[in-house]
Amino acid sequence: MEEKELTKGFHETFEALTPILEKVYKGFVANNQTLIQESLNNFHNTLNAKLPFVEKIITEKDKDQVEKKFVNMVLAFQTVALAIDNLVNKMLVKAEAKILFSEKATKEIKTLLHITYSQFRDAKDYISTQNPILKNNIKDAKEKLVELIADYDVVHQNRLISGVCMPKASYLYIDITDSLKRISRGLVDLVEKV
Repeated sequence: MEEKELTKGFHETFEALTPILEKVYKGFVANNQTLIQESLNNFHNTLNAKLPFVEKIITEKDKDQVEKKFVNMVLAFQTVALAIDNLVNKMLVKAEAKILFSEKATKEIKTLLHITYSQFRDAKDYISTQNPILKNNIKDAKEKLVELIADYDVVHQNRLISGVCMPKASYLYIDITDSLKRISRGLVDLVEKV
């Protein structure tokens, strides 16, 4: 199989997931359970549509170098997909249970989501172009995201201690930031395999 055909499948998947991530963001900001649930369903449907193609290549016994590279990319993408699934599920729990975040926590998550979305978009473009500037942007975004999360964690602990943040919200906040960190690291790992 040709490399162009294999990377095209990844690019198409990223292309299909980009508007879903936008919808997740809108659902989080509006605390809209329906929007988040639709995003989760669309996310699963998009991935399921690609399964036959992926399974065909993975189950082949004799793989050429391009197909081996594709399998490594699939494994890296799987990390990203699992983290996105966890992220959206936690946002759904937040919306269903009507758990409110403080204004500060909401702004922090919005900032982190924006960075992750930009990194995701750059990864989509990098898969097609292999532009080294995009690869550097993806790595820089991960560093920025990890640094911000570390800073936010300290502030978050203070909010929890002072009673501004409730334990239910705290659990979800930490799980959401952890998922964003895993998405970011997974995207860096994926572009390293392209």
